[in-house]
Amino acid sequence: MTMVVVDIEQVRRLRGLLPAVTKAHLQGTLGISETTWVRLRDERPIRRSTYERLMRRCGVDL
Repeated sequence: MTMVVVDIEQVRRLRGLLPAVTKAHLQGTLGISETTWVRLRDERPIRRSTYERLMRRCGVDL
C-alpha cells in the first residue's frame, strides 16, 4: 500500500472548501472520513488511492 503526505497548504485549500469541519461535510464535500481528515491535518500519511479520489472529487488533475 502506497502512502502519501499531503502538503499543508493543500490541506488549507481543502479546508476552505468546507462550510464546517463535521463528519457530514467531510463526507459530503470531500468524500473522506473524519479519521482521514485528522491524518491530513496532522501531516500524517494517507493512502494514495484516498488522495487520488480526494483530488478527483475536488476537480484537481493528477
